[in-house]
Amino acid sequence: MSLSGQKPPDRLVPSARTALTALPALPRGAGGSGSGDGGAEHAAPPASGAEPPGTPLQEIVRDLFAEAIGVPRRTVHADSDFFRLGGHPAAAARLLARARRVLGAGLDDRALHEAPTPARFAAAAGERPAAATGPAGALDGEGSAVLPLRLRGALNAGALQEALGDVGRRHGALRNSRLGSAGTRLRALAAGDHLLELTLPADLVDLWSHTPLAAELALAYRARAAGRAPRWEGPVPEAAPRARAGDLAPTVPPGSRPAPADARVGRLALDWDAGLHQRLAHLAATQGATLFMVVHAALAALLTRLGAGPAITVAAPVPARDSAALRRAVGPYGRVLALSVDTSGDPAFTTLLRRVRAADLAAYRTGTAALARPGGIALSVLADSGEAYEAAGLTVRAAPPLLPLRAAALGLILTERHTPAGAPAGIAVTAAYQYDAVGETAAAHLTGQLTALLEAALNAPAAALSRLGGGARPPLAPAGTGEHTALSPARRPAPAAVPVPAAG
Repeated sequence: MSLSGQKPPDRLVPSARTALTALPALPRGAGGSGSGDGGAEHAAPPASGAEPPGTPLQEIVRDLFAEAIGVPRRTVHADSDFFRLGGHPAAAARLLARARRVLGAGLDDRALHEAPTPARFAAAAGERPAAATGPAGALDGEGSAVLPLRLRGALNAGALQEALGDVGRRHGALRNSRLGSAGTRLRALAAGDHLLELTLPADLVDLWSHTPLAAELALAYRARAAGRAPRWEGPVPEAAPRARAGDLAPTVPPGSRPAPADARVGRLALDWDAGLHQRLAHLAATQGATLFMVVHAALAALLTRLGAGPAITVAAPVPARDSAALRRAVGPYGRVLALSVDTSGDPAFTTLLRRVRAADLAAYRTGTAALARPGGIALSVLADSGEAYEAAGLTVRAAPPLLPLRAAALGLILTERHTPAGAPAGIAVTAAYQYDAVGETAAAHLTGQLTALLEAALNAPAAALSRLGGGARPPLAPAGTGEHTALSPARRPAPAAVPVPAAG
């Protein structure tokens, strides 16, 4: 249902542009030995050294680099050298001053010269490798993830078939991916334009497998089109052990109820326009925070006002790919952090944001941060990177994925869009909800109330939480009760949320 409580138009809206890399953004203003036969010619990766950041702290540093130099963040990678990107002494001074404020780290004046890449700078700022990934089932649970790839150009079907076999032998998640097999489909959209849909077990991949999948398939295709077997840079690395269980249970939406393990999942989508995106980015920048932290603070405030406070815990899926080899791997190399914040005392929104910032940074830095159990509320802010890989006249690019997200009672996924110059261009918001736990009406209401609260916080960031949005909100109606909870009016109407396809 729409936020007004009326049935939405009978149309579908994509849930996200792509889910390639988790992004707490600070916008500017295994297995397999790998190689083919022993005599195969080496084929360099399509984007060697151009992998996106593999941890949330690396992502924050990436954004700081882009801000200080004045380039779009998509041009800055985990191993990009600050000075080779165009960094100069004045930009370096800006970066260090900003990093000290945002990261709260004691960085000396030589820090950037000794650690000139986002990956190395994050380590210098106190980041430690994850002691454990997972926990198993806390993000996707059982089911399938669909990771499509858009192939543009003259397609050599034989080379593609061989390339799929190569990546299948290298990555366990892809071992059954063959043209014509169950779960692998190649569709012709137009002349020279195909969509390759790979359906994979959800527990064998994570949100950050899509980009390396595109890169590795392009590498293998380029080699096979030239009549060679691919030679990989190295074997798929061993990651941290996977935790079997989480440490903390995320806060449940007030009024929700337990759902069975095989709960059906629905999805709603709405869009925050470029103007709202720009204002959120500006607030984050002025407060030394990230866009994820701003939304996290608003979500904690909303849950408190709905009766869940004052200790709010949100599940936050983040990548745990601290090495270059892991950033190139297809597999379950993420962790789901349990981010907890105290909302007591009716603080100002900016005060709550500072609490959130401290809690989030502490969790990002340590390899032993608390992991979230399945259930409750989950929040992700992702980047639409649009990275393309050239391979023998073919362009390989990740297309919008479909992820099950069964484990959360309500999962909010925000996918940022940016202009080619790097300016905020809007945010696609998807609410994935369990029918038996939350239901469509309550999911729509909560998403709309979050939008309204963010609008109020942007208008009066120093206001106490109790004064944002015109007073207390009514509690959410449990799924299946038939009750209707009306939204209090916001300063301007929130965009309508409409159903989108559920993951298989």
